[in-house]
Amino acid sequence: MISLYKKMNKKICIISPSLKMGGIERALTVLANYFAQEGHEVSFISAQGGEQFYHLDPAICFFEPTFKRSAGLVGKIRFYFSMVLFIRKTVKQQNPDAVLSFGDAFNPLVLLALLCAKFPVYISDRTSPDFPFNPIIRLGKKWLYPKSAGFIAQTQRAATYKHNQFGHHLRIKIIPNAIKETINYDLPKAAQILCVGRLSVEKGQDRLVKAFSKIAAETHWKLVLAGDGPMRQSLETLAEALKVKDRIVFLGKVENVDQLMNESAIFVLPSRLEGFPNALCEAMSLGLPCICFDCIPVEALLTSGKDGLVVPENDIDALAVAMKELINNPSLRNELGNNAQKIKDKLAVATIGEQVFDFMFESKK
Repeated sequence: MISLYKKMNKKICIISPSLKMGGIERALTVLANYFAQEGHEVSFISAQGGEQFYHLDPAICFFEPTFKRSAGLVGKIRFYFSMVLFIRKTVKQQNPDAVLSFGDAFNPLVLLALLCAKFPVYISDRTSPDFPFNPIIRLGKKWLYPKSAGFIAQTQRAATYKHNQFGHHLRIKIIPNAIKETINYDLPKAAQILCVGRLSVEKGQDRLVKAFSKIAAETHWKLVLAGDGPMRQSLETLAEALKVKDRIVFLGKVENVDQLMNESAIFVLPSRLEGFPNALCEAMSLGLPCICFDCIPVEALLTSGKDGLVVPENDIDALAVAMKELINNPSLRNELGNNAQKIKDKLAVATIGEQVFDFMFESKK
């Protein structure tokens, strides 16, 4: 039976830090497009103008500022002050039924911008719940999060952490990320291990390079790193020092990640910190056998030995052993990959989008 809320078109305003390549931007654009396709009136505010990596449905009203961030402390303060004013003015003009914002450092700015306004604001953090943010961000969360209409936790771990922080002052609902609809290409599998993500400390590609160096001499396989970021130079230097630079491919930013995943035989997520591992979920949905460390929240996504492999945190040797096991065992790769594809239904856009919509518009219990 379709609920009354589904029969009524709603005005939904989604606010994102930008439209650049990133997990927050990807999650918000997926939801925005879903809501628009369901017939709702959607507006999308990018708090920063410029680069647009993700695409929005033509029916969505898009807004971005014309001002740019300038150098220095004064320029930084002026930029954030202008951003707050821009968000408040634009939301008021759109007059939505609900506002949706993602991002640990960004949510306090949105809540501040809409303070004392009539619009219910729903928020979600995207980083590991125990990430050590600076005192200003922590203070902003402590003051402003209880003023939100609701908080979306991606995992039980994140929900428990927020409940311990805010108790009954924060309305919490556990809703995992939706994964975008992935495309299966009929392509032969290359002898390559794939990692997708920003090249940064928290993503842990240095650990993957070290583990790969322990097995590189025993195999003809290559390691492919898709993504760019501040760690690229140091990773290339590390690969050279470990004498595996000729076996590692640095692709930079990749537009068609689905095709790259279809071409690869193994996927590794070596992250130190993850709020919710989107790339891992997408790789699983495409039938890739995946490996990750047990420091990230995968308990609701995969079971080690059934639909993936999980190794102890920071155990480089264990990661190397797991990669070697999959390289040498095609039947295990097929078994894990086939089981992993079941995540496609669990995290389908329609399923998750409906949960988010219901949380925003069903009566508060």
